[in-house]
Amino acid sequence: MPRSRRAGPTSLLLGALILLLASGCAGSRPAIAVTRIPGDPPPASSFPIPVDPPTTPTPAAIPAPVPIAAPEDAPPFSVATTPATTNAVPPAPPTPPPTNWVRLDSWTARHPGVRPEIRAGSKLLRVGGVTAVLAFEPLPTSGSVLLHPLDVAKNLDPLTDPAPPWRRKSIVLDPGHGGVNAGTRIITGNRFEKEFTLDWARRLKPLLEAKGWTVTLTRTNDVDLSLPDRVRIAEASGAELFVSLHFNSAFPSQTAEGLETYCLTPTGMPSTITRQYADDPSSRHPNNRFDAENVRLAWRIHRSLLGSVAMKDRGIRRARFMDVLRAQGRPAVLVEGGYLSNPEEARRIATPEHRQRLAVGVAKAFD
Repeated sequence: MPRSRRAGPTSLLLGALILLLASGCAGSRPAIAVTRIPGDPPPASSFPIPVDPPTTPTPAAIPAPVPIAAPEDAPPFSVATTPATTNAVPPAPPTPPPTNWVRLDSWTARHPGVRPEIRAGSKLLRVGGVTAVLAFEPLPTSGSVLLHPLDVAKNLDPLTDPAPPWRRKSIVLDPGHGGVNAGTRIITGNRFEKEFTLDWARRLKPLLEAKGWTVTLTRTNDVDLSLPDRVRIAEASGAELFVSLHFNSAFPSQTAEGLETYCLTPTGMPSTITRQYADDPSSRHPNNRFDAENVRLAWRIHRSLLGSVAMKDRGIRRARFMDVLRAQGRPAVLVEGGYLSNPEEARRIATPEHRQRLAVGVAKAFD
């Protein structure tokens, strides 16, 4: 067997140097803990694995963006005004005017004797200084306004007939309220509507009789009288006309004032006033047979009253809830001679002189 060679001093020194260098390099590497993820294989040792320290690369310089020139005919871009979608729905075309509505200028050309004053967007109608309330709001059109055909037939056409709506000259005067049904209370004292309406009718009766009229009063004293009773009295008298006399109230408001004259609302039209009663435009009542005569009678009385007393014109109006009108078998109107809730107007109504002027005003309508 051959003999082994003994290591010399030089070999021992070189080995020690190699071990020293290896130990220094291992000691300079930091230990990094490994995060375990479920499913990873188990580690080979519980000691941390020496790895090289991480280095952060220096980011490369990012070049500035090169501007892109827009075409000369491109529209300006705005985030605030750019639509969210390119499928925007175009606006609907304007609604064409109703084909059956009537141009006011065309109507006046056919009826030169009547000059109505009407504005689009307002239901007020004025003819000869008298105000009325239309059922439907007029629409604007080129050079004129459009009127609902029912307003033309029921409010304008009757005014083209110059003949008076009566021939036999017999009339029923109906003083409103009476007895326990006192009506509204005057704001300036302890007097009631029933007193003033009866006095008005008593003053009006001889004035009409002097013109050759046969006059019947539904009541001649302070008695309670139902609405059906008033209609039956008119039927029994055979009178041609019916006029109910009242005074108004807007209490607790004290500012409302002026004269109003009512006739029954024609079928198909909404009422001017309902006072929380049901208002069925499709309904038809006995008095609707006299729609044209009603408005002619209302127009004559209202115009004559305005010429006799200096009071505000609140217009000719339509109502459907008034039983004393809708059951009549003859032309019929209801006159509101002023507001007992207005202090100034109430003081005038309380004077005999003013009630005489009201009586004269109604009587002149029957000249």
